[in-house]
Amino acid sequence: MKYFLFILIFIVSLHSEIIKAKYDVSYGLFGKVGKSEAILVKKENRYKIEISAKAEGLAKILSNNRKESYISEGIIENGRLVPLVYKKVRQSSKKKDIKIYKFDHKNRKIYVHVERYKNGKLDKRKDETLKYYAKDDLLSLYFNINKYIDFKKSGKKRYTFYAVGGNRKDGKIDIEIPSGHTLKELKELLNEDGKYLVVTIYQKIFASKEGKLYIVMNDNGFTKKAMLKDVILFGDIVGKLKRLEVRE
Repeated sequence: MKYFLFILIFIVSLHSEIIKAKYDVSYGLFGKVGKSEAILVKKENRYKIEISAKAEGLAKILSNNRKESYISEGIIENGRLVPLVYKKVRQSSKKKDIKIYKFDHKNRKIYVHVERYKNGKLDKRKDETLKYYAKDDLLSLYFNINKYIDFKKSGKKRYTFYAVGGNRKDGKIDIEIPSGHTLKELKELLNEDGKYLVVTIYQKIFASKEGKLYIVMNDNGFTKKAMLKDVILFGDIVGKLKRLEVRE
């Protein structure tokens, strides 16, 4: 169950040293099914982003106590986050999968270390080189997005980026700035004021075909609400900002 992945996306300007955001996650007929926390820490020319999510209530039982965490660490160059390590951990009561990506930007290569545990015992371990190179991971991309897109500039409305965590084949991620009838429909759907984005990460989040996410941000770039539409038979998955803390 990957219903937490989409709430990783909350875009922010990097003026502060520590930013923490907490989200509640609801899923159609089930109501609230979990919560997620995202933390960005900057110190001198280094950064660390850490996202954690876990199921609650009935979802916790149905998902075998599902938990997920994502970590991006690296350096800051000219205000842009440059990832050096990206780590994904997904675990349940009986299984735990760990993937660690190490970036070699100079040689345009990404090395992957994989570990899989079953019932607390190591079941699989392997090392490989990713078939593609990307300068971002999923987290650094969304924290860098304001450097890649001028949201105030009219004209281009569709952008393609590449990041570890996107399409498994090449890391492709598409971002659309909706307008006209599409924008009107999204405003009615999400019922929030702010800037709207449609993000496609080309992965099957739940039973969605492409992992298409609808996002609304406030003026400072924080995601207020995100939605994954029409999942399985139950409806929509929604992540809503519960609390935001900014510390210098």
